[in-house]
Amino acid sequence: MDKFTIPNSGRETEKVKRYTIMFENIPILEFNIETDEVTVYEKAHLPFGLRGKEKISSAYVLDWLNNRINNLNRTYMNMVYIARKIGRDRDKVIKDSSGISFTDNFWIRTHDSIADLDELKKLRDDNLALNNVALTGEITENEDMLKGFTSLFTTKGYFPKAVFGGYIYKLKKDSVLEYPAYLIGKQIGVNVAEVALDGEYVKIKIFTDYSTSLVHASELKTYFDTSDEIYNILINDDKYRDIINQLQRMYIFNYIIANPDLHDDNYGLLYNSETFEFKSVSPCYDHNVAFQEGLLGLSRTTMGNSASIPLDDLCEHFIVNYKDIAQKLKSIDLDEVKAYLSERQFNELNERITNVISWSE
Repeated sequence: MDKFTIPNSGRETEKVKRYTIMFENIPILEFNIETDEVTVYEKAHLPFGLRGKEKISSAYVLDWLNNRINNLNRTYMNMVYIARKIGRDRDKVIKDSSGISFTDNFWIRTHDSIADLDELKKLRDDNLALNNVALTGEITENEDMLKGFTSLFTTKGYFPKAVFGGYIYKLKKDSVLEYPAYLIGKQIGVNVAEVALDGEYVKIKIFTDYSTSLVHASELKTYFDTSDEIYNILINDDKYRDIINQLQRMYIFNYIIANPDLHDDNYGLLYNSETFEFKSVSPCYDHNVAFQEGLLGLSRTTMGNSASIPLDDLCEHFIVNYKDIAQKLKSIDLDEVKAYLSERQFNELNERITNVISWSE
């Protein structure tokens, strides 16, 4: 019998036994996978998912590590993992990417990681070869795929995307509705991530940098130890008044654009990367599936990834405090927006705008 053996990836590596969570060049926590032992070195810079706890268990650390990387089952990312020759193995993905993200200054060190953040900064973004795999689903022989690091591994989402030159790129055929949503938000004075069309792509400007980081609402729920909406937690403290106002404007905007996808990973808070003080709500982003048809009086969203929240009710309640939005809606220019919507989408958008204006009076 022919004893055929399956060839390995050619990237055989020693099994990871310890992960060290780093903040810039500061080791803040070490996790021993074999013993489940957690050692905290520096509490002041722990990520929100691990902050404020009397005892940080291995379960908390594993949860943070799992949430650090993209969904291993996303088809477009599976192609990236194949190209990188690591497969859909969480430990290999974390080790290969060092947990680098454009949203904050954390990364993950293993026994053979490169030594410091300065080197990671040079290699963190823009592996063009891997970005092409993510967007096209095609793998070609290219040594560059195996070089450096990429924040693709920590950039979540259902639709294929790439990270390049300070922008997130998505395929126009999947994500063109990001653009009319941006045009509306910009005109009515809502804080929305900058979007532009670039050939066959939609590109969204990244709004974080090394001084300003993003924590998603999903991680904030772990921080506040709650399953309730973050809005309901923050409203009890006067120091978050500006953030509450920004969240209310976010709800109004998402009703106007009929966005059914405002879940806990699609919004969050920006914070000072050094002090961890909250600065503002993130710009509104991820509107691939906006302008959902049929969402007029019952526009609902899967906030909290669980119970539906009636955005129309929230909008009707909050709009009386934001007459500036209603006033701008009265004179909004929808000519360019109309080009990207179906007739039904456009008609229902106008009906929602009429609703918002009437609720404000």
